[in-house]
Amino acid sequence: MWRTSSKIMGTPFLNWLENCAVRFLLSSPRVGFIAIKHYGHDHLYVVQDATDPQVATVMEKFAEPVEPLSMQLERLYHEPAYGENE
Repeated sequence: MWRTSSKIMGTPFLNWLENCAVRFLLSSPRVGFIAIKHYGHDHLYVVQDATDPQVATVMEKFAEPVEPLSMQLERLYHEPAYGENE
């Protein structure tokens, strides 16, 4: 059972201490993007700073379609071995 408060928005799969840690990280001016994945699930919780110009670039990479496994395997097969010239 999840316990959430309507006043405080938090990640539903983190406990209160982990949510406090995320809020603490977000309060830093050096942190612009945090992504938290629920272990064993496809859920991804993303928190971002809207004023950071690099966040848009990262989000575009997340939106790109995933390459089929056959194409990934073919690219790995044709890569040069360690120490070989391309």
